Amino acid sequence: MQRVIGSILVLVIGIMGVSGCGKSGSDATAFGEEGFHHKDDEMIGWVVNTKDHVIEMEISEWKKRDSNSETEEGYAYYASFSEETAIAYEDGTEASVDDIKDGHNLMVFPPAKGNDFKGHADEIVILDMTYEQKYEKFLAHRGGFNIVVMHESGTSLPDEMRDPLFENAGAILAETGQRVGTAWIEYNPDYVVDYKEELDIEQFPVILVYSQEELLFKSTNVDEVYEFLEEIKEESSES
Repeated sequence: MQRVIGSILVLVIGIMGVSGCGKSGSDATAFGEEGFHHKDDEMIGWVVNTKDHVIEMEISEWKKRDSNSETEEGYAYYASFSEETAIAYEDGTEASVDDIKDGHNLMVFPPAKGNDFKGHADEIVILDMTYEQKYEKFLAHRGGFNIVVMHESGTSLPDEMRDPLFENAGAILAETGQRVGTAWIEYNPDYVVDYKEELDIEQFPVILVYSQEELLFKSTNVDEVYEFLEEIKEESSES
C-alpha cells in the first residue's frame, strides 16, 4: 500500500511556435483541448506508432481547429520520412527518428491539405509535453476520481480488478457526490513516458487512484483501495 503524500507541482507551459523552422502563413488559430494554439500551417498530432518509415499520427484536434464540433470523430495522418527529413526538438536540438516515441506530440511540415491523410514530412518537431498531456488518461477530468488499472501486455486481470472494482468504488463514494472514472491501461515500455519508472511501480497489475491534479493512492491490493475510498467517504461526511 502506498499513499502519496504532498502535491505534485504542475507546470502549465504553453507550447510556443518553434523558431528556426522558416514557416509563415495563415494567422488562423484555434485552442485545442491538448493545450496547443492550432494554426493552419502547423499540423500537430500525437504519435500512434512508427513503422516502415511511416509515423501514424492522431490529428483530430488540429483537423477540427476551425470547427465547433464536439463529436468524437477521429482523424489519422500517415507521415512518411526519409533521410532528407529534418527532425529536431522544440528547443532546436537535433534529433532522430529513434527519439520519437509512441505518445509524443509532433509538429509536422508540410501540413495535410484538404482531405489528405498521408504525405512526406520535410520537417518534424518533437514538442515539449506538459504534465497534463503526459497523464491525460490518468487524471480525473470531470472532478472526483479516476481509478486506473495498469497491466502488462499479454496478462489477464483477476476478476476483482475488472468491473466489480469500479462498481464497488462507485457504491462507496455514491453518497459523496464525487464522480468515479475508470480506465484500464496497458503498460507500454516504448511510450514517451515510462510510467513504471516515473510512478515507481514494482509490480503489475497495479491500481492507481487519481484526482484532477495528481496521484493519490497506489496499490496492488483491491481491499486496500476500498479502505482508501472509505477514508475519503468519512472525510467527506465530516466536512
